[in-house]
Amino acid sequence: MFERYDIIDKKWQSLKFMMKNERDCGKMIDNQVLSIRKEIIKIFTISIIHRQEYRGIIMNSKYITLINGKIVTEDTILENSVLRIKSGYIDKIADCNEDMEYGEIIDCTGKFIMPGLIDIHSDVVENIIVPRKGIIFSNYTALSEVDKELASQGITTMYHSISIANSTICNRKRTLSVKQMIAIGDDLFKYHTEMLINHRFHARLELNTIEAYSPILERLKNGVIHELSLMNHTPGQGQYSSLEVFKVEVRKQYGDISPERVNEIICECQNKPLLPQYQIQNLLKTAQKNNIPIAFHDVEHETQLKFMKENGISICEFPLNFDIAKKAHEQGFYNLVGAPNIMKNGSHNKNVSALDLIKAGYAHIICSDYYTPALLQSIFIIAQNANIPLYEAVKFSTLNPAIALGIQGEYGSIATGKRADIIIVSNDETIPRVCKVMVNGKVKIELNYG
Repeated sequence: MFERYDIIDKKWQSLKFMMKNERDCGKMIDNQVLSIRKEIIKIFTISIIHRQEYRGIIMNSKYITLINGKIVTEDTILENSVLRIKSGYIDKIADCNEDMEYGEIIDCTGKFIMPGLIDIHSDVVENIIVPRKGIIFSNYTALSEVDKELASQGITTMYHSISIANSTICNRKRTLSVKQMIAIGDDLFKYHTEMLINHRFHARLELNTIEAYSPILERLKNGVIHELSLMNHTPGQGQYSSLEVFKVEVRKQYGDISPERVNEIICECQNKPLLPQYQIQNLLKTAQKNNIPIAFHDVEHETQLKFMKENGISICEFPLNFDIAKKAHEQGFYNLVGAPNIMKNGSHNKNVSALDLIKAGYAHIICSDYYTPALLQSIFIIAQNANIPLYEAVKFSTLNPAIALGIQGEYGSIATGKRADIIIVSNDETIPRVCKVMVNGKVKIELNYG
């Protein structure tokens, strides 16, 4: 049984007065202050629970309230506030002393209350479907397993970047056909309502995959695709401007083959025809008409920026050098960089450093790319190494991608009226850990460490 609320409230007020009085007199040492603070929090929490039980509304309340946490908003971190949720949306952010109905209470003592992460470029599900060359597991099995993994990493919205490609490098381990790749996106659309988090289809179209034109166009029209990006991995330009780099990738895919066979493969890739301009234009105009955001992959030259500007492409994926990232930033594009690049303090392909771009103000969005655990960790690395506040670092994987995708009205930050996609994060250990995940105001996963 809880003590009567009025008795507990008197204890609370007495302790607050005592702490203030002792501070004023300069008599209290640090450990006494800490002890009294803990007692106040304990009594305050019990008093809230008692108050709600006394009114008989905890079990039947329309509210869920997060208390005692550090609420990461768009422009600050609130340490003496509570966050109330109603019907899947953030209903109120209030001072912890405000008298209001709390409903069900989630105690977040010592933890960050952050917006759920939005990842707009990741090939994680492809690697679960095809873990080894020639081995294929079902899309549904892979999606179900990835769903749990992503939730535990704090990702509440994932734009799965599915490679629609028939080329040597971009066809996942040279195992899936173009039809099978597109089917992954179809199943994302089909099964997403059964999952813990929000799953979206980001179609990465390799421009030499001419057989994908019609099925991609159809899916842009009927709403199956949520983001479109254009890629060109032809050897001799872009990411593979060095043929030696491309040869390394070929050997990864084909094994120990002769130099002559490597050169034959390079020639085959270079001679593949690209989609004709009228088809590319049709895809881009259809995406724009249906408010589908568009990205361009591995941007290297100003001519590509000009093409992007002329065709309503706003997301610049992985600018390959510092100069092009600066120019893209100055022209208003959203520059996307990889979280693994931040964790490893450099690009595995010897491209520009993501952290250098962030420090210069030329990067806006981070994605997990090929390693989803990096997304949350990179936020704290940015805050520590780029000398910016944590609430600003959080935006790189929450508000900024939401703005680029045009979904910032409901997603991307903790603000009244937005969807309650929230993660509760502890950063007391060596790395940040997700303790609880909420999607649409419902607790989807809870992790108890130790």
